[in-house]
Amino acid sequence: MDTSFAFLPNHQQFDLLDSCYGLLLCRLYNVSAEVGKCHYVVCNPATEKWVLLPDSGQDSVNACLGFNPALSSHFHVFELVEEQDNYISGVAVYSSETGVWVYKENRWNKRVMLIELQPSFVFLNGYLHFQVDGHDFSRYLAVVDTDGETWMNFSVPGGLLNGFIQHSQGRLHYANFQRDEHGGVFRLVVYVLENYQSKEWTLKHSVETSYILGRTDYCIDGFDWIAIHPECNLIFFTIGQELKLMCYNMDRRQLKVICNLEGVTPPYLSYVPLYAELEALHI
Repeated sequence: MDTSFAFLPNHQQFDLLDSCYGLLLCRLYNVSAEVGKCHYVVCNPATEKWVLLPDSGQDSVNACLGFNPALSSHFHVFELVEEQDNYISGVAVYSSETGVWVYKENRWNKRVMLIELQPSFVFLNGYLHFQVDGHDFSRYLAVVDTDGETWMNFSVPGGLLNGFIQHSQGRLHYANFQRDEHGGVFRLVVYVLENYQSKEWTLKHSVETSYILGRTDYCIDGFDWIAIHPECNLIFFTIGQELKLMCYNMDRRQLKVICNLEGVTPPYLSYVPLYAELEALHI
């Protein structure tokens, strides 16, 4: 696989924005266009096929990809459109099936904004999921579908802050650190969303940070969530000034060092090659 992405059209710079089931969403800066002019490109590095998306007409810096080859050969791109005060005013959605963008105004029952830290987006069951701050200073999970018709928001487990969401084994997972009820012990906890109707989270895993990290808190240089394995009970994160990539096995309660990522800058995107040919992509 060509990791230089030389198969993309002529450019000086591009940003990797998101990864979803073997497809990548990039922001491409055209060398011949005016300064700051850019376009979205969805590509498959395994087949070197790509498609340039039309302009959405929105001024947005937050975009993410929705795709599941088990359900459809078509993909969606979501743009979160923000007001001047950073609250989300609506969502623009591009469909590779129709080839057009559709904008829908915010239909959540509250005003929300993206969290200040590096946001994580999860596409699962036809919905885009991401964490937001409400105007009441509470943390929520915002959900919107590909048609912009279904909008939901509900609380994260235990009102925790700065957690991490991923899909694994067909369900939405939420990982974070939590102090126990006596206030003396920090634990790494993993919750699973059982269904959207009850909006209830079930605790899947809990382990003391002293057991896996060797200390009673989690304020460690270089700590950053990377991924939860889509099929196994594995959590990946970085730790330390050398940015060691670690893998924690929830079943065995074992921690393993994979490699050092020193010199590599986020965002870190998990990627599994997709070798299927998609009509939605072309050279």
